[in-house]
Amino acid sequence: MFLGQNKIFLLQKMFIIKRISLIIAICLVAVISYSNSFNGPFHFDDLPFIVENQTIRDIGDIGAIWKGVLPQHSRFVAFYTFALNYHFNKLDVFGYHVTNLVIHIISSLLVWWFVALLIDSPGINDERIVKNKHNISFFTALLFVCHPVQTQAVVYISQRFASLSTMFYLLALCMYLYGRSFRSRGKIVWFVGSGLAALLSMFTKEIAITIPIMLLVIEIILLNPQMSIKGHLLSMKRNNRWIYCLLIFSFLLIIPQQFDFSIKSQLFSEKISNSHNGDVITFARYFVTQFRVVMTFIRLLFIPVNQNVDYDFALSKSIFEPAAFFSFLAFIMLFGFGIFYRYKDRLVSFGIFWVIVTFLPNFIPRSDVIFEHKLYLISVGFCIVIVTMLFRSIKEPRNAIAILCILTIVYSKLTYQRNIVWGSELSLWEDIAKKSPKKWRVHYNLGSEYSILQKNELALLSFNESLRLNPVNADSYNNRGNIYARTGMYEQALRNYNKAIELDSKNAKAYNNRGSIYRLEGQLDKALSDYNKAVELDENYSFAYFNRSMLFSIKGDYRNAYYDAIKARTLGRNIQDSYLNELREKY
Repeated sequence: MFLGQNKIFLLQKMFIIKRISLIIAICLVAVISYSNSFNGPFHFDDLPFIVENQTIRDIGDIGAIWKGVLPQHSRFVAFYTFALNYHFNKLDVFGYHVTNLVIHIISSLLVWWFVALLIDSPGINDERIVKNKHNISFFTALLFVCHPVQTQAVVYISQRFASLSTMFYLLALCMYLYGRSFRSRGKIVWFVGSGLAALLSMFTKEIAITIPIMLLVIEIILLNPQMSIKGHLLSMKRNNRWIYCLLIFSFLLIIPQQFDFSIKSQLFSEKISNSHNGDVITFARYFVTQFRVVMTFIRLLFIPVNQNVDYDFALSKSIFEPAAFFSFLAFIMLFGFGIFYRYKDRLVSFGIFWVIVTFLPNFIPRSDVIFEHKLYLISVGFCIVIVTMLFRSIKEPRNAIAILCILTIVYSKLTYQRNIVWGSELSLWEDIAKKSPKKWRVHYNLGSEYSILQKNELALLSFNESLRLNPVNADSYNNRGNIYARTGMYEQALRNYNKAIELDSKNAKAYNNRGSIYRLEGQLDKALSDYNKAVELDENYSFAYFNRSMLFSIKGDYRNAYYDAIKARTLGRNIQDSYLNELREKY
């Protein structure tokens, strides 16, 4: 008896040690794959969301953070994590990147748990799948953690929206599945936990809207596989599951109210596309185009090369365009494969339907037709399908393991290489310019980076190209004016600032910059008028307050100069103590 208990104890100990070793393996693969990303700078939307965002400066001021994400309360949780990062790290990118990677690792571990729970469900009775439960769940998580398509959601700091929402999304499903395995009242605790995780996901990114649909897919394919749709409805009625349906519908009703979702404005109002110059988004054209986006995503999942942060993706005019039509047929075939595999391999079927269901929010029109970070949640289904099919089709598990180890090495290397592109703003926008050379905002952002690096000639060329592609963009004129001002060409600078203000009368930066030219030329009253306008348009514009402070100092108004300097410092401007002391003494 004692020997038997000792053997059981040793087996349990070995199991725990093995499990810990595999967790460490996932963590190591993640850290190695992203080891060159920790010092990558803030990019693109990181500037307004983090660097310039005054509402995240105080973690105790929840009201300010809540108001700061208006009208999209759906992003509050992510913004609060930015506030936590700012509290501990200020604007040191290292802490932000570490946080993103930790979220990615936790998501991967949840993928592991999720797949293991799926295999334990009544719908999985294939002996080969059940026997390889631990291998399938582990390697699904391993592929997820190292796949190159995840780089945008992990390295691009503000796309924590996607990774954090996915983490809570997976947690909600795991807790629901685990709760369903209980026959006692203990399941209520897990269901409540699932609901809370779903709410956290919902208040991180809108992709959580598909959680109720995913629960339905889990019920139909895996938990009650032999039951028809009608049978599911009758079962819900008999077992009082109408309560769960009510909760699901309540969940769906919260979303339109909380996110200010308007069917008319979201679906049927026209928008200017950011994905192709000159395109105007309508619901019909956007909807048809998304079938091509699906195929692009599937291609990236299988062959993760030529990744791009800012695609030049033209809208389809009709479903009968060859690219749109064949993409639509491929989507229908994918749906058909999901149904076919429901009777052949339910785990593969579930993986296919995961891809379809998690893609559904992309049919709601947005200004950007395609972004790779949307693959973060979708890729879970792809990893499930690939790993399951390998273990199901290859007799020797060790051969499947060998293939997956090779794939892990390849994916990790591609991820590492992709991170090099994210290593600086310059390398990122130069890469985008090669792949999307006909997009005005690509040349605008590349020119802005050249300007920061004092590469004036290259910056001027980029802004010229940006204006050639989009001659009515005020910011391009403003930034081109900055290049002329820096090189002493004040007349050309003024012409560009005037044009920027003509195109956008609320462009605070253009007023501030024009005011600086007037100040340099001795036109102090005009300069003051422009600085006043700049701070009127943007009350948090620290640079304008600082410039107005210097102007007041020139005019001998040291009192106002001091107050503006203090205001600029409060807003984050680096103001020397010597300057403040000098003003204080003079007034």
